[in-house]
Amino acid sequence: MRRPRSLDVLHERSFARYLAATTVSTLGSGMATIALAFAVLDFGGATDLGIVLLAREIPIVVFLLLGGVYADRMPRRVILIGCDLTKGTAQAVTAALLFTGSASVWNVALLQGVFGVAGAFSRPATTGIMKEAVSEERLQEGNALLSLSRSILSIAAPALGALIVAAGSAAWAIAADSVSFFLSATLIASMHLAPTVRAASSSILGDLHDGWREFVDRSWVVAMVISFGLFQLTYFPALLVLGPVVAKEDLGGAGPWGVILAVESAGAVVGGLFALRVKFARPLVACQLLVLPAGVLLLTLAPPLPVVFIAATAFVTGVGFAFGDTLWMSTLPRNVPEHALSRISSFDWLGSVALNPLGYLLIGPIAAAVGTEETLVVAGLLNMATCVAVVLVPSVRGLRRVPAAVPQAA
Repeated sequence: MRRPRSLDVLHERSFARYLAATTVSTLGSGMATIALAFAVLDFGGATDLGIVLLAREIPIVVFLLLGGVYADRMPRRVILIGCDLTKGTAQAVTAALLFTGSASVWNVALLQGVFGVAGAFSRPATTGIMKEAVSEERLQEGNALLSLSRSILSIAAPALGALIVAAGSAAWAIAADSVSFFLSATLIASMHLAPTVRAASSSILGDLHDGWREFVDRSWVVAMVISFGLFQLTYFPALLVLGPVVAKEDLGGAGPWGVILAVESAGAVVGGLFALRVKFARPLVACQLLVLPAGVLLLTLAPPLPVVFIAATAFVTGVGFAFGDTLWMSTLPRNVPEHALSRISSFDWLGSVALNPLGYLLIGPIAAAVGTEETLVVAGLLNMATCVAVVLVPSVRGLRRVPAAVPQAA
């Protein structure tokens, strides 16, 4: 039987190797996320774990824009190989410290800081390299397969990591993560990409300024990035901080809450499957409307409704997240110049995550002051209002998908 046309993108060898690379590294990272937490808690407490995780996140925010500049100056494949080798080395040393009993909060935090710097440089490069690895007509299918891979592994990888921790040692899962990055670097090195010539200014600041100008000149990009930042501010802190509180007090505890989150992940898998086939004439409008159920999910937690209704809403939310993300990651490279793609992507990444710490800082005190139910209602309504408001921006509503010529199999 012939593969469906939505999988024809796998004929493009560079993309197939990139998909394999990201799948391997995502599997390793998913296992390491849970393993690192238990490893730190073996020699420290919750505060120590917070320090380690913060040490990884701060460099991402600090170096993200610089990563975008270099990804538009240098071959993105070279940057991704270097970042994978750096991440693999950081995790290998972390595992060695854990195996030998030499790990402390400070040396592990330092190594995770190095990991975070590599992450800051790799994120903008990933957006740009997709345009080099996939033909334009198959860009959505390629991004859909990447999203589908991440969604499946978001369920499987933490469970596998937990099994490794329970059966042996957290160090083994982190060592496996190290190997996954070395394998990813090898696969990316085997990609055959056409050489791309990009003009760079004489200074890093000049490139950064030019990237900012390219960013603000496109009102649809600015509007979408603002919406992403406000979405993250209102959704994830409310869901991940207040959701467990509601589950503990009214839904029956950790079990039902785990089911709700697992069902959301299952929805993301289905959303990835839809994104392989379904296309929209106005992709940005679809992107915003597809994530409206996220605000509804917060509202279902406010009364709260029975678990079955919350889980059903979570499933639809997962579908919308995966589909909407695929549409955005396909629309951005199609509609911005290649020479500025990674810098614009770095502003996208920064705008999306910059307000997250503020949200986590404020959500608890706000809930304590006005009530958990009231906070969830306000967060849900603001979340939906943001999505609808962006659809009203003329440049967002007016951007249309332009079909490209169907490529021949490579």
